[in-house]
Amino acid sequence: MSAVHQLLPAAAPHDAITAQAFGWRDLLREWGHESEIVAEHVHPEMLGAVKQLNRAGKRLVNDGAVLLRYALWSATAETALRARGPVALCYHNITPGDLLRDFNPGLADLCDRGRAALTGFRGKIDALVADSSFNAAELRDAGLGEATVVPLLLQLPEEVPRRAPNPEPVVVIVGRIVPNKRLEDAIKSFTLYQRHHAPEASLVMVGSAVGFEGYRTALEILIARLGTRNVFFTGPISSEARDAWYSRADVYLSMSVHEGFCAPLIEALAHGVPVVARGAGAVPETLADAGLVLDDADFPLAAEALHELASSPSTRNALYDAADRRLAELRPAVLAPRIRAALEPVLR
Repeated sequence: MSAVHQLLPAAAPHDAITAQAFGWRDLLREWGHESEIVAEHVHPEMLGAVKQLNRAGKRLVNDGAVLLRYALWSATAETALRARGPVALCYHNITPGDLLRDFNPGLADLCDRGRAALTGFRGKIDALVADSSFNAAELRDAGLGEATVVPLLLQLPEEVPRRAPNPEPVVVIVGRIVPNKRLEDAIKSFTLYQRHHAPEASLVMVGSAVGFEGYRTALEILIARLGTRNVFFTGPISSEARDAWYSRADVYLSMSVHEGFCAPLIEALAHGVPVVARGAGAVPETLADAGLVLDDADFPLAAEALHELASSPSTRNALYDAADRRLAELRPAVLAPRIRAALEPVLR
């Protein structure tokens, strides 16, 4: 069968897009295709498993079909546009630069360039894939046409673990420490929850602040000004350590204003952690009815939602039932045929 190689800007441990590339690579090989992953930037831990976009890497991607994972402008986009074989584009969304510019203007400019460059793919893509209908709408607005929507491929348990309320609740947030996550809104909501309902509650923010150290400092200043207690930043940690925090958590909180899918929401459900989330971007479709979705940045309402999910057995059980239904729709065995159908124009 033909070769189908994947291109991505960077490959790194614990990175969601890198994990998707490995999951799809395994499927492609299972279907009988030669398949490698090629990245412009390769973390030292990934060398060998991921090819670098050097001269040999460019020769490799010209030997068959190319699947470009698009989440940032990079040399991989130019390589895909010059590829001799059929090209599939999988759009993971790009954060608007305005949401990042105050703390990392260089990355903000790169994001804006990536969003603007979407129009350059018009008429040059053989298969178009998005991991949410929110992302598909952005592709449509850019003039690329209709994308096939396939959610992220995640490893999920057969059944959601169910846990009783904890008298000293742990609220967790997982993801990079970046401004579009609106962690200041999460801190304000948690502060109200701690003051009025759970004085011994903790807030744990799991993720790296690399490139946004100034933002983390601003958050620490806010925490001190509000007098909020038991707030912890883990910094970058392993997948195993991240999962350990999910296993200790009682509620997951997301106040992000821009999400193309948001894998941590599904990871939280899979670990038996009920979710409170602002309904921004693809969050409502990602959660379906398996979490409490808030319309806006209503901090008192978010605090009450945290209290309800942390303390009410009946609400938790109802959300566990909904999480079982949602995870059943996202299992790899369900998504694999959808991935194959979406890639059919290049698999041929």
